[in-house]
Amino acid sequence: MIWLKSSQGKGNKNHSKGDVIRMKKKTLVFMLALVLISGSIAFAQIMPEGKITGKVVDDQGNPLPGVTVEATSPRLVGKAATVTDATGTFRLMALPSGTYQLTFSLPGFKTLVRKDIVLQLSQTLVLNVTIEPAAIEEQVTVVGQSPLVDVKSTVKGQVMTKEVFMSLPRGRTFDTLISTMPGVTSEGITGGLSVDGATGTENMWYIDGANITNIHLGTRGQNVVLELVDEVKVTASGYNAEFGGSMGGVVNVISRSGGNTFHGDIMGYYNNNKLWMQGKDRQYLRQNPYVYGQYEYVSDDDLYFDGGKKRDKYNRLEGIVSFGSYILKDKLWFFASFDPIYIETKALRDFNQRQGPWSEFKQTNNYYNGSIKLTAAPARGLRVSLSYVNNFYTYKGTIPSVNGTDNPNTDYANYGYDYPNWNAAYSIDYTASNNLLLSLRGGYHLQNQTNPGVKAPDHSMHYFSSGNSNYSKYLNDPYYIANPTLLHYTGWSNYSTAWDYKKRLYDNFSTNFDVTYYANFAGEHAFKAGVQWIYLHENVDQIIPHPLVNLYFGRTYNGLGFPVGAGAPEFLDDGVTPNPYYGYYGYYMVRSSFTSVYGYQWNVHSNNWALYIQDSWTIGNRLTINYGLRTESEYVPSFATNNPQLANIKPIKFSFGDKLAPRIGAVYDVFGDSSLKIFAHFGIYYDVMKLYMAEGAFGGFKWITDYYALQDPDWTKIAASGLIDDFASQQNGNTYAGSINYREVSFDTVDPNLKPVSQRNLSFGIEKKLSEDLSLSLRFVQNHLIRTIEDIGVYVRNPETGMNREIYYIANPGYGYTKPASEGGKFSDLLTIVTPDPDWVADPAAWAAAHPGENPINLNYYWYWPEPKARREYYGLNVSLEKRFSHHWQGSINYTLSRVEGNYGGLSSPDESGRNSPNVERYFDYWFMHYKVDGRPLDGPLPQDRTHYIKAYGSYAFPFGLTVGLTAYCRSGLPRSSYLNINNTYMYPYGYGDLGRLPWAAWADLYLEYTLRFAHRYSFSINAQINNVTNTKSITGKSNTLNRVSIWADDVEFLDGTLVQDLQNRIDASDPGYPASPAFNMWTSRMDAWSARLGFKFSF
Repeated sequence: MIWLKSSQGKGNKNHSKGDVIRMKKKTLVFMLALVLISGSIAFAQIMPEGKITGKVVDDQGNPLPGVTVEATSPRLVGKAATVTDATGTFRLMALPSGTYQLTFSLPGFKTLVRKDIVLQLSQTLVLNVTIEPAAIEEQVTVVGQSPLVDVKSTVKGQVMTKEVFMSLPRGRTFDTLISTMPGVTSEGITGGLSVDGATGTENMWYIDGANITNIHLGTRGQNVVLELVDEVKVTASGYNAEFGGSMGGVVNVISRSGGNTFHGDIMGYYNNNKLWMQGKDRQYLRQNPYVYGQYEYVSDDDLYFDGGKKRDKYNRLEGIVSFGSYILKDKLWFFASFDPIYIETKALRDFNQRQGPWSEFKQTNNYYNGSIKLTAAPARGLRVSLSYVNNFYTYKGTIPSVNGTDNPNTDYANYGYDYPNWNAAYSIDYTASNNLLLSLRGGYHLQNQTNPGVKAPDHSMHYFSSGNSNYSKYLNDPYYIANPTLLHYTGWSNYSTAWDYKKRLYDNFSTNFDVTYYANFAGEHAFKAGVQWIYLHENVDQIIPHPLVNLYFGRTYNGLGFPVGAGAPEFLDDGVTPNPYYGYYGYYMVRSSFTSVYGYQWNVHSNNWALYIQDSWTIGNRLTINYGLRTESEYVPSFATNNPQLANIKPIKFSFGDKLAPRIGAVYDVFGDSSLKIFAHFGIYYDVMKLYMAEGAFGGFKWITDYYALQDPDWTKIAASGLIDDFASQQNGNTYAGSINYREVSFDTVDPNLKPVSQRNLSFGIEKKLSEDLSLSLRFVQNHLIRTIEDIGVYVRNPETGMNREIYYIANPGYGYTKPASEGGKFSDLLTIVTPDPDWVADPAAWAAAHPGENPINLNYYWYWPEPKARREYYGLNVSLEKRFSHHWQGSINYTLSRVEGNYGGLSSPDESGRNSPNVERYFDYWFMHYKVDGRPLDGPLPQDRTHYIKAYGSYAFPFGLTVGLTAYCRSGLPRSSYLNINNTYMYPYGYGDLGRLPWAAWADLYLEYTLRFAHRYSFSINAQINNVTNTKSITGKSNTLNRVSIWADDVEFLDGTLVQDLQNRIDASDPGYPASPAFNMWTSRMDAWSARLGFKFSF
């Protein structure tokens, strides 16, 4: 739509050249001062702002220099302005997302106004315009015709704005709608958000540019509710050299800001678990807690709560107050919010297997969320943003198990912790000229766990790992007959918690400074260079402050190489001397003892750096080539901070040369009008090391256990003094057998040729603007895991004895230390089986006389299966159709056809139901785990593989005030694989996917909102949300476990085929008297029943 308007001449505000130079000098001094103080302030790693660029020509197609270009938006504080250069090119840089109006003016030409230009997060829009000569000053207004396609970028991501998600069903975290995007799923088996086949610990998370990723695990570390967010973007592939640390997705959240008018909201949400707000519980498969081996389908509602009528009392209340405006119009804006949440649960419980007596227990959860944001334009070309986001969470009380089997001695009423969690960020962008942009970003994030409601008692603690009341010989023991109060069942203890939990603090600073410079030669170049500094810090103090004694009545311990306890010989070999390690009453172990405190203690930091340079080279106004190089330097520190000799060692260190990450991509604007682009990208991406591995491998977790023969029935004497360093008290009347350090500091087990975790990304696709508000995109992506890092169990051969022992190395599977010894690695090539001739064993002298010169020992050799390389291949095809809001409705539908295959799920372990223990999962703990039972390498669809996924969302706003929003999903099932418990670990004996797949599932969520508007600027609305409005009951899990009790096989039985032949017999005999796995192949869970939430909103 175009309007023409005539007007009188307008006055111009002119400044002398000297004034402009002085202003620029002052601004640059201000910028440099901020750089100098940035060492004490954290900085972000991601640039969320966008750009609008283009050319201005006359009606003959000639470029027009000197055209003034100004941009305004409700989201932009102040005004963005520039002047076209000699080629007619203009660039408006560092723009927040929003809807813009651009004005083009030049004396002697009609002023052109372009309205409703929609700019998304991190997007570059190309807007070429033509202005016509005019004898008198005229204005031409064009509404709409906004570019939809970013023809400068190979980045493929998707943005959801406040206008989109506020009309859709949504959860109470900002990532709840991310899973509607193509290639993105969120499910437990991946440990969180999965982007293009990666797992939950392979993403990077940002709020206002500040890194909020949990530095210990790599998961999302903070939250903002969607009501307080302007925009969320997930970048899935194709990102340039300025971004790093992710092999999955980069998630960036922009919080709300103020404006030139006062605006605010008061909102509230409520839900409970009554039958009118939550459907009847689904049945699930459980093992009867009172009868071993009995599996049954139950519904908690039917079993415990009278069909759901007498459920535990659960109520959740949330209130949100937010307001924003200006302090100085067009100069300084503010926004503030407060979002408290109160959750209360009350429940009747007993400790007598549901037989009573009953007591009421209560748990309260309190969240104190809030945000403050300032945005300013203090000088021409300069924009500053400061933000603070707080998530403080605390809870008190916990609810015992509903089946009545928990410990009655636990202090349930006072159990709880505080969880401080906040971040602060700022950004400074200075547009020095039409071709120069300086950007400085900062952020600090802190999260902690502290202030426990229940603390360890001020005395030694005793736990009955095997109770004395379980054995008739102890029940009839004269001592216990005289002292019956010392008899207890398995699981009894004299404490609520053993831990003194002072803090678990993780925080990080990050700094990013970069320069963007545009130049013209052989086309347009957008050069960008930057430096990042990241400071990671952890301070953890969680120990057991007094000796913890675990008593094993009637049991025997064999881990020291000789038996200790009730099963040890009563006498030594002479039959006369008493065996000091025989314990008539069993054995016990002590942690936090004279050998070492037990627990988690460290105070560490590391300094990581990144450098990057890139160029976006546009040739002929249609072809853009993006190429760049990123390099990083990082290290994992020693966690043995209480040992001066070990504290400064850097056991894992990667230099800049170890992490060279080239990126190259091309975009072709087919018609030159930003309506159709073809793009392709190639890049290498490195993971940022999480610090979880170091707590166990490098001295953070202190775990030495002492073992004793239990010979005195009065177990109360053990560690009676309560002092950690009192050996005499810990041995009191018994015999010390030895200690095992389960977490030795193991710097020497790090492969010196260790390489960082990395992945190659290849993607290409097309994006087409179909109409003013409708676009279609197609993307193919292939991700190839180059290598990973794991703690790997390697069998090392002793050259003197020929025997092998397992050592855990930190290495790249299939490389370095994990290669066979014949190829320079540590892994034993051969298994040697020593078999003496039975006649020689019976009578060596007679055998030697009968076999002169012969060797009575037979040696048989078997080649070990070599350690395989970690393999993960992802292939994905995404087709997406998106419509922006117009004509009362918006919508999107996308389809993903994908496959993720190999032998390694990711840094989170889908093999272990989404366990988040990056780099120390169980994948490579034993040499046989990556093979099928017949010796063929493990391969196939990984546990997180879904072949088909269809997602859609949409909303319609009726003119009478009703808005209806819907999200819908349809997906194929996950693969199922036979799971064998063997040698205290697991394997997939028949490979991945041998049991087929879980069934398809389809469901939808519904959102309804009715709004009344009054007095021009006020509105009041009520809303309701129904999750799983279709009440879908699809099966979400089946039991794949072949045996509950682990079987054992010697190495030779894997290698000579014995296990293949005998496997089923061993499975059948694994649990004598019971079926090996009664639940095998039975469904275990279904989708949750429907649930509802009510809310209101008052806007002013």
